[in-house]
Amino acid sequence: MMGEIIADLHVALRKCEEMDGFWNNSLLDEMNGWVKNNFENHNWKYISKLEYEKSVSQLAILYDQLPVQLIHRDVHFGNFLFADGAFSGYIDFDLNQKNIRIFDLCYFLLGILSEKEKLEITEDAWFAFVKNVFGGYEKKVKLSATEKQAVPYVMECIELLFISYYEDIKDARCAKDAYQIFEFIQKQEERIWRSILPVKYC
Repeated sequence: MMGEIIADLHVALRKCEEMDGFWNNSLLDEMNGWVKNNFENHNWKYISKLEYEKSVSQLAILYDQLPVQLIHRDVHFGNFLFADGAFSGYIDFDLNQKNIRIFDLCYFLLGILSEKEKLEITEDAWFAFVKNVFGGYEKKVKLSATEKQAVPYVMECIELLFISYYEDIKDARCAKDAYQIFEFIQKQEERIWRSILPVKYC
């Protein structure tokens, strides 16, 4: 259901793209800009330069092929409204921007992963979420094979955003938590692909 809800949101947001006031952003530019600068300024405290370069270079190979549109940019359960068990609306559009559309899907799934203990879900359950969210999304909006191939790299780069941000505000606990998720995604790239792709990518 959440995959379908995010797809419906994307269809609606595309109709708003010609309106003024939306920020054109690039996840890749952020990686090569303030994110990298923060890591350098803090002497690669939480993540090695090699780890950073591996994820960013893999994303860079695919980035120009990833569809861009107006996205929500803060997709988590707190920004979706439900009444009597049924979806009833979206809130919090302060971070709307034009960016790669799979950002919202990846961000949502990472949010679930970061709360897996609180939500009492297992690793296997999270991978089922990955499969079902992408499956639900594609009932409404088809994704390209390149977008699916880029999913783990986008997830890794989102966690790099968090590591860099939390390091900059001196929140060591959250920076370390983000690094643990980054490390998990790097180790599970193959399983993520198996969850969403009919063919194996290397």
